[in-house]
This record gives sequence, C-alpha cells and structure tokens, in this order.
Amino acid sequence: MQRSLSILGIILFAWLATVAGQAQQDRLEGRWEGTVQSPQGERRAVASFKKDGQNYTGTITGRGDSEMPFKEVKLDGDKVTATAQVDTPQGSIIIKYDFVLQGDTLKGKGEVDFGGQTFSFNYDLKRAADTTAQRSDTSQQPQQGSQQANQQRQQQSRAPVPQPQQKQSLEYFVGQWNFKWIGRDSPLGPGGPREGIATFKLSSNGKSLEGRLEGKSEEGSFWETAVITFDEATKWLTFSERRSNGVQIQSKGDWSSPISIRFNIEPIKVKGQTLNLKRTISVVSAHSFTVVEELSEDGGPFVRLGSGIYSKVGSQSAK
Repeated sequence: MQRSLSILGIILFAWLATVAGQAQQDRLEGRWEGTVQSPQGERRAVASFKKDGQNYTGTITGRGDSEMPFKEVKLDGDKVTATAQVDTPQGSIIIKYDFVLQGDTLKGKGEVDFGGQTFSFNYDLKRAADTTAQRSDTSQQPQQGSQQANQQRQQQSRAPVPQPQQKQSLEYFVGQWNFKWIGRDSPLGPGGPREGIATFKLSSNGKSLEGRLEGKSEEGSFWETAVITFDEATKWLTFSERRSNGVQIQSKGDWSSPISIRFNIEPIKVKGQTLNLKRTISVVSAHSFTVVEELSEDGGPFVRLGSGIYSKVGSQSAK
C-alpha cells in the first residue's frame, strides 16, 4: 500500500512539474509593442512571436501597419535574429533584424542593403499585456479589470501614427548628392558600378533646376547635365538631359504620389537603334532617393538596365 502511494506521489509530482513548465511563458513568445525610428521618422511598431516546437515564427509591422512574416527566427541567449522579405518596384529586398531580449524589453535594429548603401532603423519594444492574465485578474478584482479593459479599448481606438511624406517641389533636389549606381552594358553606355556627386541648383528665376553629375566608372570619368522644371498644378516634372557621350534624353515624370516619380521618356535614337527607357524615382526620405531604369531595344522587351541610390551630402545616410 505504501509503495502504491509512493508511486502515485511520484506520478503526481511529475504531472505538476509538467503543468508548471507549460504555464511558464516563453521568453520570446507573445506580442511586443513600441516604436521604430527610421529615416522617415518615428512610427508605431508591433512584433509577434510564436513558438512551434523548437522553432519560432512571427510577424512585424511594416509601412502602413502592414504585417510582414519573419523568416529564420533564432533565439540564442539574449540575442534574437530574424529576416523578412519585402517586394518593391525595385525588386525584392531582405531586411535583417537583430534584437536584444532583456526581461520585458526587446530592443534592436533592422538593416537593408540597397545599391551599396545600408539603411538602418532602431526598434524599442515592450511586451504587451497578457490578455489571459488580465481576464483572471478581472474575475478577482472587477473594478481594476474594468479599468484595464477601458484603457485597452482607448489604445486600440487611437488613430494610426501619420507617415511622413515628402512635399513635391524642386527644392527637394537642391544641393549635393552622393550617388552609387550599378547596371549593365547598353547602347546608352557601359555598365558596371558608377559613383560620384550630383549637384542641383535653382535658376535665378527660381522656376527651374540646373543639374550637373560628375562621376567615375570602370571606363573612366563621365558627366551629365540636366535642366529640370516642375508644374505645381499638374505635378509633372520635366527633365532635359545631356550625357558626356552625346546622348540626349527628354522625359516627363508624374510626381502626383509624394513617394514615387514615374517617367514617360521620348524614344532615343543611338547608332541606328531605337531605345525606349523606363525610369522610376522612389523618394525614400528628405535626404535619400533611388532610381531604377529599364530599357527596350528596337521594340524588344523591357529589361532591367540598372539601379542607383542618391544620398544627400551631410546627411546620416551619406556617411
């Protein structure tokens, strides 16, 4: 009889230990809320993690509070790493996340490599309240639980943090910009990496910009000039470009969206060929924009020509 009771006691102890282990919250699993500081300013951020066996899955909010799934989430001591893939007009990019987990705080950064430049943004997150625990507290302390529920409803009803957007004007381009470009060979010029400085100045009447780009490539030095105008009413941006190899390009860009300029470019004649060029400028922030170009030769399909990133001299991203 005593032996049976002893065995029963061992089984009961093991069961209680298992239940206690299951009840203990995983260090990373759950919802984390806070802010992210990026080149566009500060905005709200939410990350969620779920443990599945020995692995983790999760999501993190992106632009406009859209959710991006994490990939390859790893927890090593206090270090949390993950990646996420984002599809953009310039192609897919990978965001790398590195966090430090300390108690109820999760701090770290995300990094994106694009066009030879690295953009980073800093996260400051805290573990969100456990709704299960709140329901238990409510049953024991009705008044306190009611106050917590009201606070939660107020937080959920708050308007989303507005996203900073760049005002469309010639003044945006005024100044000096470091640029890095990578592209392929084409009738417009040699490919490979290129880098240099682009300078834009307002004309004396303030109605146009005079631009000059000077850079170096594997083929040597090169330059480009441009005259740029902007129609405030229609949001059309007009470029008249001339390159050191004699190529001239006339284009009009639709800047009705604060974050993107899509150009219609007149056909270009080079050595008996007819070239059609597509160009998109994406406004990343007040001190950074990207350029992507596609080229069609003699009516053929459009193929990626190259992409570049411009960073304003003196800004953090240009350092």
